[in-house]
Formats: sequence, C-alpha cells, structure tokens
Amino acid sequence: MSNIDKKSDPIVPSDFLPVKSLLEQQIQERLHPGAQLCVAIDGDVIADFGVGETVTGSGVELTNDSIMPLFSSAKPITAVALGILADSGRLNFDDSVASHIPEFAVRGKSSIQINHILNHTSGLADDALADGGTNRAEVIARLSDSHTIEGWIPGERSAYIPTAGWHILGEVVERASGISFESFVQDFVLDPLGMTNTYPNVSPELAERLGVQRASMHDSRRDPMAVSAAYSPERLGRFVRPGSSFHGTARDMVGFYSMLLNDGVTADGEQIISESTITTLTSAHHEGLLDETFGVVMDRGLGFFIDSQRHSPAVPYGYGTAASSATFGHGGKESSTGFADPERGLDVSLIFNGMPGELKHDRRLKRVLAALYEVLASP
Repeated sequence: MSNIDKKSDPIVPSDFLPVKSLLEQQIQERLHPGAQLCVAIDGDVIADFGVGETVTGSGVELTNDSIMPLFSSAKPITAVALGILADSGRLNFDDSVASHIPEFAVRGKSSIQINHILNHTSGLADDALADGGTNRAEVIARLSDSHTIEGWIPGERSAYIPTAGWHILGEVVERASGISFESFVQDFVLDPLGMTNTYPNVSPELAERLGVQRASMHDSRRDPMAVSAAYSPERLGRFVRPGSSFHGTARDMVGFYSMLLNDGVTADGEQIISESTITTLTSAHHEGLLDETFGVVMDRGLGFFIDSQRHSPAVPYGYGTAASSATFGHGGKESSTGFADPERGLDVSLIFNGMPGELKHDRRLKRVLAALYEVLASP
C-alpha cells in the first residue's frame, strides 16, 4: 500500500524550464511554498518535478515524490469507483440514493439519484453537516436526516457542494460493494493502477510515517504564510472524506488520467473500467446551467468538470484557454487541478501547497497552464 521509501527521478526537459521558473517565481510572489507538476502525452510522462518546500521555511525540498493534498481534484477517483460498481451490475447511476441507503429517503430526498450528486444537481442543502462529527457513521446519519434546498427539483438546478454529497457517495460504494470505501478504492483503483503514493486519507498516524515526504497545505493569504490547521491530519484526517481527504502525487494522478484516455486499460493491460462507462462519466450531463455556488455557467459530467470556457472566461477551476472543449477533470480547493485533454492525448496534474484565495489561485493556475500549453505547442 505504501511507497514511502521508493524514489523516482524528476523529469525536467529543457523546454519545461520556463514553466518551472514560473512556479518558482510564484513562490517569490508568496502564492505557495511549493508546487508539483506532471505531464504525459499518449501515456508517456514527459515532465515530472517539484519546486520549493514541503513546509515554508523548513528547507525540506518539495519533489515529485512528495505527498500532496489533493482535495477535490481526487473526486474523479470516487466517480470511477462508482463506475466500476456500475460495470459489475451493483448499481446504476440513475438509482435513487435511497435504494442503497434507505434512511436517506426522509425529508424530501427520495427522488435524489446517484447521478444528481455526481453532477451537483441534487439540492443537498448544508455542506457544514459533512465537516462536523467524530466519525463517518455520525456524518452519514446527519446527512441522511438533512433537508434539501426548498423548492429544488433534482436535476433541474446546479450548485457545487464539495463535501456532503461525496460522503453519501462513499457510503453508496460501501453498501454496494460490501467492503469499506477505502478498501474498495485501494483494491479496484489505486493498486491496479500502481498509484502507490496515493492515500484516500492521511491520518495522524500515517502522517507520522510519511514524515517529511508529506507536503503541508498553507494559508498563503496570511503574511507570513503558515500551515493551515484546518487541513492538518489531526483535523482533516480523523476519517476518510471521499471528496476531499485524498493525498497523492501528481504522477499518480497523471497515471489515473492516462488510464481513462486509454479506454480504461492500465499500462499493464488490465481493464479497470469500461470504455462506455468512461464516456458516461466524462460527457456533459448538463450544459448551460448556472452553478449557483460559483455564479457562472459550468458543464458537468458525473464527478468530472467538463471544459466550460465557451460559456465565459471567468469560469473558475478550468484547464486554460488552450484546452480543447472535450477536456475533462477536476480542480481542488484553491490548490490543484488534474485533467485529460483527449484531442491532444494530454494528461496533466498540477498541485500547489498554498491556498492564496480563489481569485489569486485562478490567476496563478491560468498563468501556469498557458505556459504549459505554449511549451506543448512549440515545434
């Protein structure tokens, strides 16, 4: 399960030096202490490196082997886990959630389907319910007893809810598979893909084992910036959060996206998920809907954000203006993105360990992705 002692050599081609320099410049701008980037074309990794420090002022180098907080950019892993269960006949995306979690049906939630949670049209009302609690069972009980937004018809409106629905999806995985969410993801996604540096949750105990290999998330809105207590293993790692507690490396995430662009087949030839289910997950399930959380129109698949720049250049957590309209992936809170651009056979994971606020992150992200696409466009 762990790859703590294994190290891989960084890959920094000369044509990527401008991108590396930009990431280092952003450190000087105090946007983050460090960053990690991995890029693959047609499944072959062409760049894989880190810059800066795992903890500001520590002197500990952030490398391509550093374990990074992924936050919501790992949501597609949970979506693929559900897709694997759909392939096996254990569930359908249009199943009501209550058909798997009967207690969820109360207070007007009986018509919410799995796909409504995956594409953020469920109308679940209170994400704060997912952040409290001392254990997962308590969180599931709270969410099962919760209300929806008044007047909301599932599937007709959209609002990004980062945490609550993903606890419910994790519970669906457990009840449909008969094993824990962590075990299912490990056995059916991470292990077959060789994602040995990716963890569904980093508990305080695992954090101690990882030691300096783990990069801490920083609040870079502060001056001086400091490690964010809200995202420490003691706070975030008390129990698995299927939409936000994953940690891993950019290289592991690029391997994940490479599998999706290879019709669900790993580099070793193992079929993880069917091509048809990948198409279902990564195709737009609603187009032109206003996301009432972000205040802009955003297209979504099932657990994937579909490139939406055609609606507005102000769309956050996008993939850059040079990305094709078929690009799919997901961003993580003020800190990361991972995506696949099928028209270019391109897989990218970019992770920062500093959260400078939404607007500064959006500008930072777009600058780096513009520089990256410029490198790729060069002869």
